[in-house]
Amino acid sequence: MFHSAAPTPDEGRLTSRETEMLHLIALGLTNPEIVAATSLSINSVKTFIRSAYRKIGVDKREHAIAWARDRGYGQATPA
Repeated sequence: MFHSAAPTPDEGRLTSRETEMLHLIALGLTNPEIVAATSLSINSVKTFIRSAYRKIGVDKREHAIAWARDRGYGQATPA
């Protein structure tokens, strides 16, 4: 799977945590860095990221980063 500019069916249903994860990975943070930034467990971070991937229709981090950056994530504040 790869990102596209068109909205995906579940894009509008991202939770605030999933949106936060996309913002943080778009900034280039690793999972351990996200754990440190959010005080979540590594398992929670992985779960939120997997759920976001499923909703936006990607299966690789690099595709999620491209998808997120195309939509303005990774800026000073989450999109």
